[in-house]
Amino acid sequence: MKRNNPNLFYYLLGLLLLSAFISGCSNRFEEQLSVAHKETTGSLNQLKSQLDGGKITNALLINKYADTIIQLKPDYVDVATLLKNEATSKGNAYTALSKRLANVSLKPTNEDSARMGLEELRLITTAADTYEFNNTLADVVNTLASLSDGQLAVINVPESQRANAQQTNAMVGNPAYGNWKQNSSGQSFWVWYGMYSMFNNVFGMNRYSYGAWSSRPHYSYYGNYGRNRWGSNRDVNRNYHLSQRNPSRYNQPSAATKSRYSTSSSRSSSYRSGSSKSSSRSSSYGSSSRSSSYSSSRSFRSGK
Repeated sequence: MKRNNPNLFYYLLGLLLLSAFISGCSNRFEEQLSVAHKETTGSLNQLKSQLDGGKITNALLINKYADTIIQLKPDYVDVATLLKNEATSKGNAYTALSKRLANVSLKPTNEDSARMGLEELRLITTAADTYEFNNTLADVVNTLASLSDGQLAVINVPESQRANAQQTNAMVGNPAYGNWKQNSSGQSFWVWYGMYSMFNNVFGMNRYSYGAWSSRPHYSYYGNYGRNRWGSNRDVNRNYHLSQRNPSRYNQPSAATKSRYSTSSSRSSSYRSGSSKSSSRSSSYGSSSRSSSYSSSRSFRSGK
């Protein structure tokens, strides 16, 4: 008759306890993400109501500017009509936030993935704030103004940059409308999504390189402020690397950009490495993540 192996018993018991501990942590993270996800969903729903109810100032201005462009340049009716869509919840400015929300996993595999999910939810909530979203729509307003041959004024642009803003497309660089893709020679070109590709003809240019674009003034609210306040870590990191490869006087990363890049890249690295965390850190995270990782979006309004 074989005797039971005590070492095997304690080994199996240890595995059981470890599994129970991991399961408990996972459930806690899922609960935190679920609460944050509901808050973010509520913010997006409220923004949708405000947009479709005609209560966002710059959305109303988009409609006014678009109607003016149609009168001034009937050939641009398709462009003006497309940009009118941005004044509603069907526009890319809004739907891009909805897509980001849908991509947040509510079942994190570890503490790092939970932190990254909470951070993304916080950023989306910041972007969905009515004040911030109104500022974001200024880029659409200014793109319409750039089509008016000076008859429509740009808005919310520093005086020193108004002249170039009157001549450029402020939506370039915003991942809601396109992205930078690299060709076989290693150059990055801006590629519009779907119907927005009509801008290639309207602005008299086909695909153009990041290097050429970044070497001249190109003010936009998203590029100068929005990206660091609520843009995704992926976009912040991509643009930081692009700016490092294409340095120019108009393309210097701000302190906010450097800070976002440093923080997001270190978190991504930690997540990819799958390094283990101590139980005490997990416990601390579980008790404080709501206050530290999901803070109010209004704190982001205080500068670049």
